[in-house]
Amino acid sequence: MAVDFRKHPMFPPGFNAPTRFEADVYDCEVWGKIPADLEGHFYRMQCDFVYRPPNNEWPTGFNGDGHVSLFRFQHGSVDFRSRFVKTARLEKEKEARKRLWGVYRNPYTDDPSVAGIDRSAANTHIYWHGGHMLTYKEDTLPYEIDPYSLETISGSFNYNGKFQSKTCSAHPKIDPVNGHMIAYGYQATGLMSDDVFVYDINPQGEVVKEWRFKAPYVGIMHDCAITQKHILIPLVARTTSEARLRSGEPMWDWDGSKETMVAVIPRDGEAKDIRWFRGPARNTLHFLNATDRGNKITMELPVSDGERTPSHISRWSFNLNSKKDQFDEELVSVANSPLARMDDRFLSLDYKYCFVGNSNTDRPNKIPSANGQPVRATNEYLKVDVHTGKTSTFFVGDTHGLQECMFAPRSKNGAEGDGYLLGIANNYADMTSELHIVDAMQMEAGAVAVVKLPFRLRGGTHTNWFPTWQLPLRGSKIV
Repeated sequence: MAVDFRKHPMFPPGFNAPTRFEADVYDCEVWGKIPADLEGHFYRMQCDFVYRPPNNEWPTGFNGDGHVSLFRFQHGSVDFRSRFVKTARLEKEKEARKRLWGVYRNPYTDDPSVAGIDRSAANTHIYWHGGHMLTYKEDTLPYEIDPYSLETISGSFNYNGKFQSKTCSAHPKIDPVNGHMIAYGYQATGLMSDDVFVYDINPQGEVVKEWRFKAPYVGIMHDCAITQKHILIPLVARTTSEARLRSGEPMWDWDGSKETMVAVIPRDGEAKDIRWFRGPARNTLHFLNATDRGNKITMELPVSDGERTPSHISRWSFNLNSKKDQFDEELVSVANSPLARMDDRFLSLDYKYCFVGNSNTDRPNKIPSANGQPVRATNEYLKVDVHTGKTSTFFVGDTHGLQECMFAPRSKNGAEGDGYLLGIANNYADMTSELHIVDAMQMEAGAVAVVKLPFRLRGGTHTNWFPTWQLPLRGSKIV
């Protein structure tokens, strides 16, 4: 059967239609000037679709095939490369020339011929740690790829058998002080299990500690936060059931009757020392930072109070001296994107700034309508002082929409926030993608450089920047 994406509800004509190609662009076109102190690798993940998914697929698109883009910065020039992660799933579907895996995280909807084959799409995030470049999808173990060629090395990466969870979250955290990575898996012993396994992995890529515990209910545990003393893993009221899966639906459904639960794990303690804090139902997937403040922990994150309501940046506070098990919540910023980043050199430490997308409906908008409906894209990046709420703004223009940004520091030991924001912009005027580079110290001045691509990239999931002091450049160009 020939491939045909027409009339699929997830793929109206436009930027998020499948792209289905790999590319190399040597010496990309640049408008402006690449800063001399910006050298390294900018990676982004996107969920693409080689074959048409079922019509009732989860509309987030998180069940697409993992596709990695790399922008390589050296001596003022930029090279681009993109490759699919060659998962067992994708290779099997290419053999069959059709979609064999069903809807998001529901093996009951898969073709019987692929029973027992790794379902990973390796499509959510990408991290360099311990000498390995890993691509993550939270319902399975990571795939390893070459950081330069992007070619797939292997799947089901489990740290020589020491990472015993069957799953690994797409949001590990790397401690900037000691270089250790905190990673975890939920539904760790199999589909619908309430088991959570957490791991401490040293800079050499060796598992040095494990915590095992049970979640209060089976819900999504998409991201975590760390302090110098604690690990925080929220359990969010997006839940599932055996009956839902057997009915053929994607795994998650919003349940506003469930409380948000947060596991607070002492990094020098054991599983028996975990405390659970609770709060009202909150729709949140991505977290900024957490900080120890005496016997209290504060944590900043984008949240909304329903499945489709706008996000804002909140602060959750956990009083470790109190016998109460409720966390407190206060507003930090009304920035309305669910995606926020920070200067990762200050992860787990006291910090001041976050960077978040925002859709400002007061800005001019010339983006063509889609199916008769106006497109309200993310048109701003905000730099927010998380202590005062003071904001500075980059506006991308009236024909563009922004994807998740990433902060790239100007130097290894420079001041917090002294560096650049890197983010993909959808250019709706000519249906191509651009990488915008913004000086984070002069947000209102606009982009200092724009890297032009001669084609369109789909909306991305997450991005990461690895400067030359973390991942050295190899050769004079992408090879």
